[in-house]
Amino acid sequence: PHHRDHMSIAECFDILTTVGNYSNARMTMPNLQLEFKYNSGCMIAFSGRIVRHGVYDVEGDRIAWAWYMRDAVHIYAGVPSCGW
Repeated sequence: PHHRDHMSIAECFDILTTVGNYSNARMTMPNLQLEFKYNSGCMIAFSGRIVRHGVYDVEGDRIAWAWYMRDAVHIYAGVPSCGW
């Protein structure tokens, strides 16, 4: 389902990576009217807090990794947020 990642920081990019044995995957961002092929090995970076996004079900096996920044990481490391 399409969603926003409300726990991530709006000023930082989320990075999504996908691998597996599957075909015809599509990453969609409906509020930007974009759709991308999301083949195995693909990486996409965007602000997941701002941009609604989702991937439709695929035939086959797929693993997805999501890297995103949270305020708690900045606080723990003692690094100020970028504050754009």
